[in-house]
Amino acid sequence: MLRPETVALMTQNAIGELNVRLLKTAVPASSNDAEFFPGMVKKWGLGFMISTEALPGRRSAGSLAWAGLGNTYFWIDPAAGVAGVILMQLLPFADRKALALLEAFERAVYAGPA
Repeated sequence: MLRPETVALMTQNAIGELNVRLLKTAVPASSNDAEFFPGMVKKWGLGFMISTEALPGRRSAGSLAWAGLGNTYFWIDPAAGVAGVILMQLLPFADRKALALLEAFERAVYAGPA
């Protein structure tokens, strides 16, 4: 569907020296503050947040991800050839238990069959 050049463009840092920082809520009933992978430099591509470092037992450096308000999350890990989607329908966004479930799901995906 997409030319390789288009995909390459979509996955490149599009914000230069700027970094993704804490996403401060404007409506606490709908969203918590969100800080994905505190301490890691993160960038924005044309449609994804880009992780610049590997997460042990999880995604590789250069992985792409984003989320939706109802605690819906996805990631694409081109280096590992892995992608994942987990969809929940609850508020507020960045719910502590939802984020814990996302992490457990991701770790299970990378651990492989039990």
